[in-house]
Amino acid sequence: MRNTASVNNGRLLLALATLALSMAALQSCGASLPSPRPLPGNIKFAGEWDTNWGQMTLSQRGKHVHGRYKGFRNGSITGDIEGNRLLFKWTQVKPRLHGRGYLLMSQDGKRMEGRWGYLKDHFEGGRWWANRIEGY
Repeated sequence: MRNTASVNNGRLLLALATLALSMAALQSCGASLPSPRPLPGNIKFAGEWDTNWGQMTLSQRGKHVHGRYKGFRNGSITGDIEGNRLLFKWTQVKPRLHGRGYLLMSQDGKRMEGRWGYLKDHFEGGRWWANRIEGY
């Protein structure tokens, strides 16, 4: 009886150790936000943008950005700038959804590329790109 209990305890410990290592591996392989890079001082996020979600209008006050997008879906975004990276929260009107995302500004200020996700995730939703509309 003691041998069976020892074997079962050994199997349980091995299973727990395997689970802990697997969880650690999954967390270390997870996506992380790209690091911000310096952006020339004359480049602003404010303006009119043609995006894969429709037209987006952004306003900027210091390092804070807010705006609206309309087209495929309608909603708003609000966020903060660090270097060339805008970290934002988005809210969609219909269907009522929200989440987070990031956009990285190109050095010439004409393009942004990033990802979005639902709730607290920045990635799972997919790609979000934007091209500045001339004149802005």
